[in-house]
Amino acid sequence: MKILACADIHMGRKPELAQSGHAAWDAIIQKAIELAVDVVVLAGDVVEQEKAWLSVYGPLLAGLNKLKQEGIQVIGVGGNHDWSVFPRLAEESDAIEILGLKGIWESYDIKDVRFIGWSFPSSHEEQSPFSTFDASLADDSRLTLGLLHADWGQQHSKYAPIDEHALLNTGIPLWMLGHIHKGGRLGVSSAYYCGSPFALDVQETGAHGVYLLETEQGRTWKEPLFIPLCPYRYEICEVNTTGIHDLESLRRAVTKSVRTYIDQLSPSGTVAVSLVFTGYLHPSLDLHQVFSFEGSESELLFQDKDLEVLLLNRQEDATELDVDLNQLAKGSGPQALLARMLKDSKALEQLGSTYQRLEAESFNTSGFNLLRQTSLSHVEAVKRGKRATLQLLRAMEAQRREHEA
Repeated sequence: MKILACADIHMGRKPELAQSGHAAWDAIIQKAIELAVDVVVLAGDVVEQEKAWLSVYGPLLAGLNKLKQEGIQVIGVGGNHDWSVFPRLAEESDAIEILGLKGIWESYDIKDVRFIGWSFPSSHEEQSPFSTFDASLADDSRLTLGLLHADWGQQHSKYAPIDEHALLNTGIPLWMLGHIHKGGRLGVSSAYYCGSPFALDVQETGAHGVYLLETEQGRTWKEPLFIPLCPYRYEICEVNTTGIHDLESLRRAVTKSVRTYIDQLSPSGTVAVSLVFTGYLHPSLDLHQVFSFEGSESELLFQDKDLEVLLLNRQEDATELDVDLNQLAKGSGPQALLARMLKDSKALEQLGSTYQRLEAESFNTSGFNLLRQTSLSHVEAVKRGKRATLQLLRAMEAQRREHEA
């Protein structure tokens, strides 16, 4: 039997510099037909949320019917995003079998394979699904495949926390999971996150696609085969600025660094690259002047026969200031004060705490309280505080050098 496994399509989500979930769904259907698979499994979060139901209902049903016409069966489990729409889909379409509705483990047999799955009964589920696992569903006479949308390796989570020990205790030889958008094998168990078939935002780097599962003589599973599907990919490239003193040299360093990085990947299609500047940055250089995007999200960096590399208007400044902080700290005035702060770990910790407090308070102000609140970690807050201090010191140093010139 041949099975195509996928999850986290998020149809209805407004993409960020990416193609929509509708395009991903179309690509999955096309690949399933091309590979002549017997079954497509969907491990949750196929739909972004209930509010998106009207916009995705037609394309989703059309795709299911197309698979049905090709003799391809579809089995799914609900995730934390589509928990409320999957029951409705199960009632309205006979082209999909949804397992584990209302959080009750269920099985379904197709030929020599038994599919066992559990669906989210609500948007948040803090209890492990394995706490109610029904061991009687496993059948020694059939090869089994587990389907689950869950938060792997977490003791406490709102999204069905599971651990490797509990998963191994089920005795199911292969699990395909949804929830985390980066695909791959988990631990020493035969459990895989499907990952998102198309990258949904710039943080989802690397190749994205689906997994092809095949049985071997109806007794064992072959190693799952990852099949790239997404026609684009996001990557993050580091550029070392040490020893560079002018913008033109820095631009050449960016192009060289990106080319070297891309050559190691040997990709095709479109690659969108975000930059992280590292090393020591000369005070005369302004990273915002390296490239002029003129309001656009990206610009073409270079193009080969079957490859297009875009530079995203997103960069991180992780550089250190190319000055002697020890010497600067011995002086007086605001620059010396900033230099001493950068050398004082306790002062940076206090600055990080201030950043955390201001971040939390900002969501209570008018104009910001409608935004989804995020939790800024202390480590990230310290990094932001240090970065802001460095940027201020860099501006002061550049101004001083201009006056001395």
